[in-house]
Amino acid sequence: MRRALSLSLLLAAALSLTGCGQTSSTEVGVRTNLFGIFEKRGEQQIFAPGGAFFILPVVNSWRKLPISQQNLVMNANPREGDRPVPDDITFKTKDGNNVYIDVNLMWRIDPKKAGFLVTDVGQSVDEIKERIVRPISRSIVRDIFNEITSEEYYQVTIKNRMAEKARQELIKELGAYGILVDSLQVQQHRFDPDYQGAINAQKQAEADRQKLVEQQKNMLVQKQSELEGRRAEWNRKLEDAGGEAGRARNEADGYYQKKINEAKAVVAVAQAEAEGIKKEAEALGKLGGDAYVKMQVAKQLAKKKVLLVPGTNVSTMNVNQLVDYLLSESRRNADASDAAAAATAAAEAGEPPAPSPAAPKKKGAAPK
Repeated sequence: MRRALSLSLLLAAALSLTGCGQTSSTEVGVRTNLFGIFEKRGEQQIFAPGGAFFILPVVNSWRKLPISQQNLVMNANPREGDRPVPDDITFKTKDGNNVYIDVNLMWRIDPKKAGFLVTDVGQSVDEIKERIVRPISRSIVRDIFNEITSEEYYQVTIKNRMAEKARQELIKELGAYGILVDSLQVQQHRFDPDYQGAINAQKQAEADRQKLVEQQKNMLVQKQSELEGRRAEWNRKLEDAGGEAGRARNEADGYYQKKINEAKAVVAVAQAEAEGIKKEAEALGKLGGDAYVKMQVAKQLAKKKVLLVPGTNVSTMNVNQLVDYLLSESRRNADASDAAAAATAAAEAGEPPAPSPAAPKKKGAAPK
C-alpha cells in the first residue's frame, strides 16, 4: 500500500514537471527512460531533426547530438588544429625515418546509432570525438603509413593509395560505433631536420639537373632550328641552280637546233649548187657547150651597166648594145650547132637531113 502511494506521488510530481524537448534541423534528440515506470528502464527513443517533443524530465534523460559534418584537424600548427599544441601524426617509415603529417578527418554521427553513442560513448559530440574518433583515427593512419618507405612517400600515387586504404579502414572501425567517415585528407608532411636537410639538398640537385636538361633541350631545339634553316637555304640554292642549269640547257638545245638547221640549209644550198654545177658540167661536155658558156657570161654582163671609155676618143660606147649583139650571135651559133648535131644524127640513122632554118636578118652591124 505504501509502495503504491510512493509511486503515485512520484508520478504526480513528474507530470507536474512535464517539459519540452526541441531539435534543430541538424540535430537528433535521444530520450532515455531512467526508472522503468512506463517502459523498460534504459529504453530509448530517437527524435528526428527539426521538432518539439514532450518529455518527463525526471523520468527521462534528454540529449541532443549534431548530425552535421564534423572535422577532426590534427595539425602541427596550434592555430589550425583542434588542440592548442602541435597535434600532427608521427609515423616511422620502413627505412626508419620519422615523418610528421597533418591530417583532417571529416565525419558524421549516424542518426540511427545516436542512442548507442549517448549510452556507451559520450553525451556530447566533443566527448565522442575525444573518446573514439581521435584515438582510432591516429592509430589507423599511423599503422597504414608505416608500410611505405621515405622515398615512396614522395610518389603521389602511392601516397594517395595509402590514404584511401586508411579511409576504408576508418569506415570499418568507426562504423561499428555509429560514426560515418566522409573523407580523409593527408596534407603537409615533414621529416626530422637532418633528414629534411638531406632531402632539400637532393631536391636542389635534382632541380639543377633538370635545369641543365632543359637548357640542353632548348639548345638542341635551337640547333635543330638552325639546321632546318640552313637546309632550307641549301634546298633553295639547289633549286635555283637546277633552274639555271635547265635554262642553260634549254639555251644550248636551242642553239644546237639552230646550228643544225643552219647546217642543213648550208648542206641543201651546197647540194643545190653542186647539182647546178653538175648540170653545167654536163652541159659543157655536150655539143654547144662553148655557146652555153658564152650565153651565161652574156647573161651576167647583161645585168650590169658597163661603160667603156677609149683612150683616144672621148666618145662613149654603149656596152648594152654590144651585149645584145653578142647574145644574138651566141643564139645563132647555138642554133647552128644544134642543126649540125641533128644532121649528124640523121645521117647516122640514114634519114634525109632536115632543112635548116633561115638565118635571121641582121638588125645592124656590130657596134664599134
